[in-house]
Amino acid sequence: MASTSSIPLLLVADSAETCERIATALMSAPAYYRTERMTSAELKQKPLQAGLTLALIDQDLHAAKQADVIRQLNAAGIATIALVDARDGMALQEAVLAGAAALIATPFVDAQLWDTVARAAASGARPAVSGAPPAPAGQPAPAQPRKGVVIAVHAPKSGAGASVIAANLAVTLQSRTAHGAVLVEVGEGIGSQAVILNLRSERNLGHLLARFDPDDPELLKEVLTTHSSGLQVLLSPASQSIRIPADLLEEIIELVRKLFEYVVIDLYGTNMPTAVSVVRKSNAALTVIVPEMTSLYYGRQFVEMMESSLPGVALNMILNRSTLASGVPVDAIRRHLKLPIAGAIPDDQVLVTSSVNRGVPFVISHPRSAVARAVQTLAQDLTAGETGSIAERLASAAMAFGPLARLTGRGGKS
Repeated sequence: MASTSSIPLLLVADSAETCERIATALMSAPAYYRTERMTSAELKQKPLQAGLTLALIDQDLHAAKQADVIRQLNAAGIATIALVDARDGMALQEAVLAGAAALIATPFVDAQLWDTVARAAASGARPAVSGAPPAPAGQPAPAQPRKGVVIAVHAPKSGAGASVIAANLAVTLQSRTAHGAVLVEVGEGIGSQAVILNLRSERNLGHLLARFDPDDPELLKEVLTTHSSGLQVLLSPASQSIRIPADLLEEIIELVRKLFEYVVIDLYGTNMPTAVSVVRKSNAALTVIVPEMTSLYYGRQFVEMMESSLPGVALNMILNRSTLASGVPVDAIRRHLKLPIAGAIPDDQVLVTSSVNRGVPFVISHPRSAVARAVQTLAQDLTAGETGSIAERLASAAMAFGPLARLTGRGGKS
């Protein structure tokens, strides 16, 4: 039963069609929203209603840019949710950088609108620090935003499903963050994220290399591709002959983490020096293993080489297809790899194969499936904990020591 208490919501939109579409969607929402509409022109002339803490901002405004409206409302203490065309990567980035608390990719479905607005209202979303007014004299200035959390996903043996896990994890993190997530493909040869996410783009990491400037985020924005979920993707080079120097790769990671709250790196088929460079810059390193002897064999080699290259590194094992019939027992996997299991994803090859063939992540098409719930649990372990977010603790550890922190995990004890 819907709550009888109303939630005030400001809608900034110039299009009557957009207002009608949103009003229709909110009428059937589980919560009751009392919506006040203002056009972009009225926003410049009329005072804001008292008590407003949350606003929806349409992309197509006549008298102001969406990013400017976001900054204006942030300065007034109102958190904002930006409605942005999923195909317009530049607008998505501008909304994030302006300080939007959340994004809704358009065209949207009703449940997507309800969920995003409800999450923002329930969590008490606040304007981003970058859009807030200066602190009064005598009060400490707001803390500077933390750099984004980098999560490396790697499988020592090809075919273990690391790219599929990376894609679904990145999409899940995108839905949980107010400041955006990005998926980056790094490896030898051509990656598979364009297929997994059904992306068609001429832009990729190869186009960034020749002109890369660590102080110019605009060049990076030009080569990002936007998924329908709002996730930004930096696809691998289309040519198998392109190699990325380790020092340049680390600079790219540093730039990306300044723009996004979460950076998921798909380390597909990569060589050891590249893997070491990425893990060195990561806050969490997820090693994907399947319960097969060949996977354990290559996994043990990878763990030993990584530990010798980065003493003290804390790899987190993700056991994929954990319920595989006739698979190696879990206890034997722990003993052989000498790693705790931070996450276990059950076997559902029918759903996973269908998801890849359709180009729709299973966390979107089948969010209640066992495999989707396992990825959602992994994302939860990366974003929330009993004493503050694990992401924050990982970020703190990485800044001081490198990738040393382990996930608590729910896949089993070490």
